Amino acid sequence: MSATKRKAADVVVPVEDENDLLRITPLGAGREVGRSCIVLQYKGKTIMLDCGLHAGRSGQGSLPYFDEIDPSTVDLLLVTHFHTDHAAAVPFYLEKTSFKGRTFMTRPTKGVFRWLATDYIRVTNTSNAEASALYTEADLISAHAKIEEIDIHQQMEINGIKFTAFNAGHVLGAAMFLIEIAGVKVLYTGDYSREEDRHLVPAENPGVAVNVLITESTYGVQSHQPRIERENAFLKQVRDIVRRRGCCLMPVTALGRTQELLLILEDHWGRNMRELENVPIFFISSLGKKGMYLYEAYIMHMNQRIQRQFNRTGNNPFDFKYIKTRTNLAGVPETGPCVVLASPGMLQSGVSRQLLERWAPRPENGLIITGYSVEGTLARTIVNEPESFPALAGGSVSRRMTVKNISFSAHVDYTQNSSFIDELRAPYVVLVHGEANAMLNLRANLLDKYRDSDYEIQVFAPHNIDTVRLHFHGEKMARVMGSLASKVPREGEWAAGILVEKDFNYTLVNPADLQEFTAVAPVVIEQLLQVPYASTFTLLRHHLEQMFGRLELATETSNSGKAHTLRIYDAIDVSHFSWKHHVEVEWQSNAMNDMVADSVVAVILNVESSPASVKLTQGVCGHSHGHDHSRAESDPDYSSSESKVPEQELAASPKPEVDSKPAHTHAPEKERDIVTRAGGSAEVAAKLAAFMQNQFELVEVSKDHTLVSVRLGGAAASVDASTMAVVSDNPLLRSRVASIVARVYRTLGSLSHRSEPLPEPELELEGSKDKDAADADGLSTGDQGGAGEADDDRGKDIDIKIDVDSDDEDDDDSLGDSDSDSIVSNQEAPDLPPADVTNASSA
Repeated sequence: MSATKRKAADVVVPVEDENDLLRITPLGAGREVGRSCIVLQYKGKTIMLDCGLHAGRSGQGSLPYFDEIDPSTVDLLLVTHFHTDHAAAVPFYLEKTSFKGRTFMTRPTKGVFRWLATDYIRVTNTSNAEASALYTEADLISAHAKIEEIDIHQQMEINGIKFTAFNAGHVLGAAMFLIEIAGVKVLYTGDYSREEDRHLVPAENPGVAVNVLITESTYGVQSHQPRIERENAFLKQVRDIVRRRGCCLMPVTALGRTQELLLILEDHWGRNMRELENVPIFFISSLGKKGMYLYEAYIMHMNQRIQRQFNRTGNNPFDFKYIKTRTNLAGVPETGPCVVLASPGMLQSGVSRQLLERWAPRPENGLIITGYSVEGTLARTIVNEPESFPALAGGSVSRRMTVKNISFSAHVDYTQNSSFIDELRAPYVVLVHGEANAMLNLRANLLDKYRDSDYEIQVFAPHNIDTVRLHFHGEKMARVMGSLASKVPREGEWAAGILVEKDFNYTLVNPADLQEFTAVAPVVIEQLLQVPYASTFTLLRHHLEQMFGRLELATETSNSGKAHTLRIYDAIDVSHFSWKHHVEVEWQSNAMNDMVADSVVAVILNVESSPASVKLTQGVCGHSHGHDHSRAESDPDYSSSESKVPEQELAASPKPEVDSKPAHTHAPEKERDIVTRAGGSAEVAAKLAAFMQNQFELVEVSKDHTLVSVRLGGAAASVDASTMAVVSDNPLLRSRVASIVARVYRTLGSLSHRSEPLPEPELELEGSKDKDAADADGLSTGDQGGAGEADDDRGKDIDIKIDVDSDDEDDDDSLGDSDSDSIVSNQEAPDLPPADVTNASSA
């Protein structure tokens, strides 16, 4: 049967994302009682639940299996209560490992924990070799200062981990923790009790749907006697021992369930004073009255019964009349009758062990085990009433005293545990803090109980360092905030904005609302690229203006030389330094500017290798054009006609311009003629789309082939293929699209002209007999092949045309070594479209 259960737990479900796996790994308390330490891992977050020591072991062997996980990856350590098996390893973990996360306890747990850990150090250092001590008093003080407090019902959120503390009812300050990560809720009970006693509030149901329940299984399928019956049986056993003038020994923890027993004894002695007035009760603890004062400080964390008593009398209910508190054995009689409660509860060492060895041989004495006895301890052994047991000093001690086990440990029994599980109805239950038999019996019982019900439950009982893997893949829901929330999208519509994720919460906002509705503040990223470049500034300017139109120029002169800066679309600065072998491109990063900057860099990288550049810089022409070449040669940065190309080109060959209305550009009638000659708006739309395909993230052509739409980031623009008008609300995108439309116009213009029959054997330009000029425009018979290559060369974004204005003395050819074949005056051929010099030179 056990093999079948293990196989069922190991079923592997394919998981697309490892972060969707919730991992639950016991580093302690897996099929054992002691050193509770459970690790949760989900969505990159790691939480450790409890950090205790094993009472039946010593030194490093008492620690949880800390080496199974990197302490530096643990985000949170949540401690449910102050008992040694749940909290005593905290100083070691905080001070001796690389753990850098945060640690939380309730206020009473933190207060009591300090004194119990101090007692643990004292007992360890006096009962074992110095090497067995896991940490020092200095370590404890340092660790205690790092612990943070959480109140019952307080919800906290740290780095996407939400956790809330609820009453657990086990001891003063004990808490359950409800942990939520990315919508998955896990409830860890720790040790809990649903039975209200004399001073504690019982465990409560968090009242929320829980995906995973991690619960103790200490008593398995056992059920306790009702509290009243248990108290009566306990008091009867005490009376029987003292009536036969024996000593009654109860091994207990210094703080915790001990205070419940003291309240019971105080009340019974007060009601039976005549019979018991000569029987002393001693509570021996290293804390002495400090422990009682601690309980007085946290009375408001107890139940209404204690609070009413305190408010009515003003006296500390734990300042007892019939119970004497001692820090050692001074004043404790050798013989009875007397009652003594002494720590530690497992009888491993300390005062309780000394009294056991002293009183065990006498039959009138009696031992009452009042808490859970951990396997491997003397308390567990002596419950079975052996004839003798080992003495601390060596040898053995005979046992003739009576032994009774009446548990007040405040752990849930089967009735309480199964009822709680039924209330929560969590689909996954993980059992911890129980010995193997108790845990497996409880697991089998729960599966049988719900086998034929509508409650689908999976129950796991992992060993230490065995991992339970649960797959959760919930839907991600985003809140729409700000201006986006003003309009509810209809079915099929998209809500476009910036999706902000913080701690597994998603918010969709308009970029303009980012700072108002999220914790994200916009940051301007300044980009600076150094692009290798060794040619002249004029050649660089010429190519950039061919691509982007007329550019604003700023020039600075220093001792090193001249620095020219071109401003592109009022967003990109291109700086050329006469003393450097690179060009600097600088801009503020965003989707639009980055796209333009990519184009700028592409142009710069191709300037020196461009066939047009080679043609233009071939050498000084052998005949005169009326230009002052000497000026260009003497000043390589001199701005000649090439710097005016875009302006002249616009005058000679109209193209889309941005008018006074910000959202539109219009095309003149001459450009519409090009549309007609190119075969209509459908072909133009196709060519526009082809040009724009690599420039924008989305290019679409309307069904009637009259409109081309582009999108970049959150901006959009459209071009009317019949009128060549550009429409966009984004000025930068509108300018960019208009520039591309102009290039399409020039290309279509050239192709439409060349598609006409060419005269044989030679074409002469009207108003000019310069055959070389015709060659430059690709109009001679020798350049017919160049015309056929126009489509291929268009992809290189090279479209050079130089206009010469003979009326402007300063508008000389700054490319002093350029070939006159590359220069054509539009004044000489006013009716011809611009020539593609790339084709002419390549021919």
